[in-house]
Amino acid sequence: AMGDDCEKFGVWPGTHAHCYTNGWLERFLKALEAESTWLETTTLSDYLASYPPTHRVYLPTASYPEMMEWALPTSASSEFRSLLDEVERSPLGGRIQRFLRGGLWRNFLSKYSESNQLHKLMLEVSHRYQDLDGKYGSSRKAKPLLGEAHNHLMAAQCNDTYWHGVFGGLYAPHLRSALLRNLIQAESLLDKLEPVSKNPAIRLESRDFDVDGQPEILLSSPLFGMAIKPGDGGTVSSLRFKPANVELINSLMRRPEPYHEQVRQKAITHEAPREGPASIHDQVWTKEPNLAALLRYDHYARSVFRTYVFPAVRRWEDFDYLRLDENGDLAGGEWKIMSSSGQSGAIEMAREARHRVNGGDVGLRASKKIQAVAKESVWQLSCHSTLSTDRAGSTPLALGIELVFNLLAPDAHDRYFQAKGVRRPLEFRGEIEAGQLLIVDEWQRVRILLTGDPQPRWWVVPIETISQSETGFERVYQGSAILAIWRTDPPAWRDISCAIRAEISSLG
Repeated sequence: AMGDDCEKFGVWPGTHAHCYTNGWLERFLKALEAESTWLETTTLSDYLASYPPTHRVYLPTASYPEMMEWALPTSASSEFRSLLDEVERSPLGGRIQRFLRGGLWRNFLSKYSESNQLHKLMLEVSHRYQDLDGKYGSSRKAKPLLGEAHNHLMAAQCNDTYWHGVFGGLYAPHLRSALLRNLIQAESLLDKLEPVSKNPAIRLESRDFDVDGQPEILLSSPLFGMAIKPGDGGTVSSLRFKPANVELINSLMRRPEPYHEQVRQKAITHEAPREGPASIHDQVWTKEPNLAALLRYDHYARSVFRTYVFPAVRRWEDFDYLRLDENGDLAGGEWKIMSSSGQSGAIEMAREARHRVNGGDVGLRASKKIQAVAKESVWQLSCHSTLSTDRAGSTPLALGIELVFNLLAPDAHDRYFQAKGVRRPLEFRGEIEAGQLLIVDEWQRVRILLTGDPQPRWWVVPIETISQSETGFERVYQGSAILAIWRTDPPAWRDISCAIRAEISSLG
């Protein structure tokens, strides 16, 4: 039996010349016709209709070999590749190789937290759809809404976005955005089937929705949906603005990948073999020089309202190159939930940590109150933070609150930062001094107005991954990290209080 993707017949690099210019496809079909006296072509369905089964077969939880290799953790994937190369050189390689397999496809959900969150958000919508279909499926009024929601749910199950290998997959922001847009559209349709209380319907739940062993806090309303992870620095991992059908975070943590070693070795294009184009799994191309200089690996997932405490001498370049020397317990540790209220849409968390200052330890006590308020069509989101110490130190410190937003197109004229009347593209990196920072996406019709109190400095850097696709190694914009910072000199930093407010609304 033979099957292949249509894209292999002209779309993939080298295949158009191979199939049509060099005539492989015509020669192949003529070869089949020439052997028609003994070789009969048929379809799978016709064969199944004509021949009975011969025995019972159970298919393993497997995919094609490269996919199972990609599903392995990075270190294991590299080791597995070395083993395959060793077996290929062995006289017994042909007998051994068929028994070597990589990982299971679901390992991608363990390997990439972003893939896992997308999958679990999809399951949330799926379970909700099933419940409402059971309640209202026979209603003439509800049927069209349920049918449309089901279509969006199915579209959000397209598997390409959940994995990554040679191709963009999870690393392609437009693919993630498309699935998330369909999930949000399904959510909005299901919202219309549920009764709304007098309160603007902020639902609050605390449970382990992403199956990481720690509870998350889920807030949702007809205007927004969000997920808070106390176990990961008390951050927000999902901000879904329903009027625009957009997930505002939609970013990706920069991680080591097996092919990054090829990037460091200054990848050179390999010539295709004479009999046809090289396998996509063997090609090594790079779209621009010096990509290795952009390789850096994040300490934490790319989320909103992560707390950084670091030496005040650091500059925005240190934020860009991940060398703030921040307190890791506050930035990525588990924060304790002090209170939560669906009525007010507020969650209060706290965390204690020790911080090294001038060779000694200072006790830090941090708190943050995250609040979401829906006012008609405007989503008001705030984070009020406090920091206190058990004694004043002699070294200036800085407190930073990070936000991450991805509006997809870093150099498009209709997506930009704006402060004090000056527009900057999303690929901007540097420092902005202003009381407010406006982020606009005219294409998706959404605006985000950030305000700091007291006025902070804004450090803005693009998040760029170096990933592999069918056309070569490339940098991909995964959003912008924005750090609002307040620098304080001793002894003033013994008690710090600050706030970040984000006003999210539709354009027009």
